[in-house]
Amino acid sequence: MSAEGAKVQSRRLEVIANNLANVNTVGFKPDVAAFQSRFAEAIQRGQALDGDRSMNDVGGGVSVFDTTTDFAAGRLQKTGNQLDLAIVGDGFFQVQDAQGEQFLTRAGNFTIDSQNRVVTQNGMFLLDSGGSEIALTPGLPYSISATGDINQAGNTVQLGLQRPGSLGDLVKVGDNLFRPLAEVQPVEAGMREVRSGFLEMSGTNSTRQMMDMIETTRAFEANVRVLQSQDSMSSNLIGRVLLS
Repeated sequence: MSAEGAKVQSRRLEVIANNLANVNTVGFKPDVAAFQSRFAEAIQRGQALDGDRSMNDVGGGVSVFDTTTDFAAGRLQKTGNQLDLAIVGDGFFQVQDAQGEQFLTRAGNFTIDSQNRVVTQNGMFLLDSGGSEIALTPGLPYSISATGDINQAGNTVQLGLQRPGSLGDLVKVGDNLFRPLAEVQPVEAGMREVRSGFLEMSGTNSTRQMMDMIETTRAFEANVRVLQSQDSMSSNLIGRVLLS
């Protein structure tokens, strides 16, 4: 059980460390490691039955059940840059890579590429509500409304804001991108709210994560000490048997 406990706490430390590394990453959503109790090894191997009240029914410690993402909104930070966009409420920006694969993101720190297309920091194309790439005409002023409409020279393009049927349908793929596992739907007209000149910052709470790291480190060390104690006891017992 101690070995399994140390393994679980090690995994939790990895998750916390990644959250802390992204404390300043725009639109980042932190992960949470979820645990569950596990059966004793003999029960898991089918060598004993659950509830037989034997030594094998004591329990097998804990294991990592899943790693989930906390989608709570991060704080908004004013930048004054028109192409810095933050979604208020539900929804994600819809972006597309050069191969045509589409993803969702909350990171709204967009820029303009050499072909005047609006892109993410890693070159993904921002899409409009019709699924087309958004491009701006150089030299002409533009504005972005609170409902996510880009207006330039009398032309209006609506940002492609999408939402999944369930947040559980989203899988992290790196670079602040999510791949939807099921069909997504446009955010309803009355629910669209976009702030131009603002960015949604990381959802990581550094203070809480540091406290969790201290707690997890202590739990890991406690499990390691128990393992060392068990190893020492086993060595002493073996030594006595050999000497007898």
